[in-house]
Amino acid sequence: MTSADPDLADHRVLADALTADRPLYALVTALHGLSAAPVAVIDLRGGVLVSVPARAEWSAEELVAASPPSGDLVAGCMLRPVELEGEPVAVLCARGQDIPPALLAFAATLAGIELSRRHAVLSGRRELLGQVLEDVIAGQSSEQEAARRLGEHGLDAGKAHEVVVGSVACPPRRLRSYPWNLHTLLSQHQDPHLRAIVHDRVVLVVPEGAGLFVAKLCHEHLTSLGPDARVGVSKARVGVRGLRLGYFEARNALAEGHGVHVHRIQDLATALLIASIEAGMPLRDLAAEALAPLLEYDRKNGTSLVTTLRCYLAEDCAPAATATALFVHRNTLRNRLRLIEELTGRDIDSPSSRTHFWLATTGWEMGSATDLSSLLDGRGPQ
Repeated sequence: MTSADPDLADHRVLADALTADRPLYALVTALHGLSAAPVAVIDLRGGVLVSVPARAEWSAEELVAASPPSGDLVAGCMLRPVELEGEPVAVLCARGQDIPPALLAFAATLAGIELSRRHAVLSGRRELLGQVLEDVIAGQSSEQEAARRLGEHGLDAGKAHEVVVGSVACPPRRLRSYPWNLHTLLSQHQDPHLRAIVHDRVVLVVPEGAGLFVAKLCHEHLTSLGPDARVGVSKARVGVRGLRLGYFEARNALAEGHGVHVHRIQDLATALLIASIEAGMPLRDLAAEALAPLLEYDRKNGTSLVTTLRCYLAEDCAPAATATALFVHRNTLRNRLRLIEELTGRDIDSPSSRTHFWLATTGWEMGSATDLSSLLDGRGPQ
């Protein structure tokens, strides 16, 4: 037996750990068993991914600050970088000097291999999700089919969600390949939130109320990848249509510049231009959003506020002509118009509101196949 045989046996013990149910934990455990030294893997944010013994204390901030390691002891520990796709994402730490440097370096390489394997699995899932989201945004799937496909990725379209969209000035490959959360890689579960790359932007779909918190984390991550990191957040919406509208809301908020921006209420004319430029979004979807308070009131009370509004605009906002066309008293019309203003929060006689309401009522009347181009060229309902 040569002097190299013990080293070879130790390397084999470490390599065999990657076949265990929890490969990284098994690897750290094996390294601890070979040296009796406390061992840990710590991500570059200072999070302890694995520690053996579990109760061992680590000066995480000091250890991470020394990355990439210089070879000297840091806080009494030997360090080796753990790399993923050529970039350090964590450090392998061993307290003391009892582990041969070559063995520690080999263990760090194996840790990187395991993280790469898990990352490839999650990246594949995100690529599939990205295709689904692109189809949803472009309206290339029916609502039922889109809801089914989203359900396969863990999203219940029947619940309210917020959309977060982020961008940064960095190569698309780096945006797609860099891991966001090593804990997710190790859990062998799906991401805590749906996340994909769509049109070289990060798109996250999160439960109602989580948008701003996730957006801030997203911005922090994007800032580490390059300059001009910006993130937009939509309002909470339900359904496939709500997801589509949420994407355009978040993208519009993102356009406000560097930092995190939350969607602000805007005229339908602005939303229409934004949505139609990229996806030819059906005008009826946007109209339904703009008219939602009136449609809901009509549904619950058997009224005709939307019809009244449409007629009022068609009659050039002339009360007498509108009342005659609707066969109602002018006081009745006045009460309806006042209610429309209360429900929508808009002054019906302002030019911007009239444009908003004209687009909304026209789009609602024209049908689901109509987009901006058909409205502007006068083709009408399809």
